[in-house]
Amino acid sequence: MLIAPLPYNEEKRLARLNGLGVLDTLPQQAFDDISALAQAICGTPIALITLIDRDRQWFKSRIGVDMTETPREVAFCSHAILNPGQTMMVPDMRQDDRFHDNPFVNGPTQVRFYAGAPIVTDDGFALGAVCVIDQEPRELTPVQLDALCRLSALVVTLLEHEKVRMQEAARTAEAVERQNEELTAMAVAGLDLLVYVDRNYVYQHVNDTFLEYWACSREQIVGRTLADLVGEQAFKDVIQPKLELALAGQASQYHRMTQFPGKGSRHVQVALMPARNAQGAITGAVMRAQDVHDIRQREAHLRETVALLEQRTHQQERFIHMLSHDFREPINAINNFSSLLESDHLDDLPASGQQYLGFVRSGGQRMGTLLNDLLRFMQLDKHSLATERVELHGVMEQVKVDLAPMLASGAGTLEVLTLPKVQADAALLRDLLRNLVANGLQFTKPGVPAHVRVLAERQDGFDLVHVEDNGIGVAPEHQEAVFDMLKRLHLRRAHPGSGLGLPIARRIASMHGGYLTMRSVPGEGSRFTLRLPLAHGTPSESSV
Repeated sequence: MLIAPLPYNEEKRLARLNGLGVLDTLPQQAFDDISALAQAICGTPIALITLIDRDRQWFKSRIGVDMTETPREVAFCSHAILNPGQTMMVPDMRQDDRFHDNPFVNGPTQVRFYAGAPIVTDDGFALGAVCVIDQEPRELTPVQLDALCRLSALVVTLLEHEKVRMQEAARTAEAVERQNEELTAMAVAGLDLLVYVDRNYVYQHVNDTFLEYWACSREQIVGRTLADLVGEQAFKDVIQPKLELALAGQASQYHRMTQFPGKGSRHVQVALMPARNAQGAITGAVMRAQDVHDIRQREAHLRETVALLEQRTHQQERFIHMLSHDFREPINAINNFSSLLESDHLDDLPASGQQYLGFVRSGGQRMGTLLNDLLRFMQLDKHSLATERVELHGVMEQVKVDLAPMLASGAGTLEVLTLPKVQADAALLRDLLRNLVANGLQFTKPGVPAHVRVLAERQDGFDLVHVEDNGIGVAPEHQEAVFDMLKRLHLRRAHPGSGLGLPIARRIASMHGGYLTMRSVPGEGSRFTLRLPLAHGTPSESSV
């Protein structure tokens, strides 16, 4: 097990964390809601909001675990905060040198999957993470990772707001103790609406923010009852039960939507605390109303976003079903019957009819190819990645079989040099390399036989697999466009195909945690380089 090193700014980071005053505070609904959203979006049994203290990892919110903290040296999030700018995802903890012998991985909890988005303050300090955990190996989609990152940003906003809220509460408590029931400090303007009412529910003191929200003067409020201001029904149904708890010595809180004359309709979170005199007797209650309207709107927007993502996922599944069934049937009919016409009646057709039939045949075949490739591209997101140690030579033998018609026709030659074993999904790797080799055999210079060469090397923590060709090449300004599924650089009559081979290849590389790049010189050829992360325990720097 590798213990995470301390961040370079550790002491300042701890000072920033302690300055928020959030450690060891009670659970709060807003944070628990964020954990619940993370759990629902990622589909994991465990979701946490963690904060990394000097010697421990403390949970501000937790779903799916009973403990409230863990030692820092075994905390997964201790590693996540080392890279504040990116979300850390470990598909299988057993395959990661940092965690394979962690007690939470090889112990009774059997943790297998982790993803954590660092909680980073505006001034750059990583305090902890919003993370999800599963007991099964898995991966998150880019959409889920983005949502996790957005939730961590929301946590930062809540923490900063909570700091201000606690500072106000502390100032209020000091004023209650110092000034007894009068609480003259409430006259000072603050972020929240602050009120002191006596045991008869009569306003005795209010602060400037309260007056601003209610658009009235202090003389118009002090001496009136709560029921006079908010209405008898609202007072009895919502406020009075909570106020009675405060007058009985128990702090309480509630949420309601209030129509303020000076601010309009606002969500407010109201906390009520007993106010005591110097002898300890309860003389009334302090009410602090926090305007959480913006936060609630962001939460509602986040819920709408999640619902929209679920709807789009459902629509995508329906579209894939249409591609698989409704579209394939007429395309198969076109191809089958045009084939029958060609084999049985070609000689009966005039020259123009034979030409038209050829157009139908080639169009139907192109539609079939495009449908297959498009379906393949869309189904990649649903593919469950099963990586293992894969012998690249064996994969290339399968690629040769797949491309046997092209190679046998004299379209070109394929040269395979010494190749290593790599960590990959064998089926997807076969698709990727087949697309790259087919691309090299297809985009040839006139009169020059295609020659494709496959070789590999190892550097900087990656296995690099190169596919080189001597084809027409691509101008520098167009090289990134070859991976765009919506763009074609050549006419179909000159270079047939769906145009999805390279986008599929890049998507497969990304699914493996790697990436696919191209270097090309017009008129000389191209080199595609697949970078795959090394398997754990593999030397990171050596030639293959």
